[in-house]
Amino acid sequence: MRLNTLAAILFSAIALTVAVPTPEASEPSELLDKRDANGASCHKSSPAYTVTTWGSWDDDWGIGFLDNLRGQCGAVENWGFSYSGSSGQATFRLYKPASSNCVENAIWLASNPTGAIWGVTCTS
Repeated sequence: MRLNTLAAILFSAIALTVAVPTPEASEPSELLDKRDANGASCHKSSPAYTVTTWGSWDDDWGIGFLDNLRGQCGAVENWGFSYSGSSGQATFRLYKPASSNCVENAIWLASNPTGAIWGVTCTS
């Protein structure tokens, strides 16, 4: 009986050792470079906003940003997004924003997967 228990423990230890995945190598340098290049600026003239974007976080034509705006701010009206060179530009209106800093929060959330943008303030 002891031999069976010892064999079962040994087999379990070997199986766990083989089943544990090895961690991925560090990210390629071009991905890290892209993360460093994320940025945004925000201008508001209530209820209109213009957010200029750059870096890889806006490669989806602003769809991730729009989703986060809706989640953070509520109803988003007159949404538009376009590219000019390497920068994107989102234009929209917020008539009843959920909070005073909801646009900044949406920028942070949308950019987080490729390198969160900190410290953006929507200026008048």
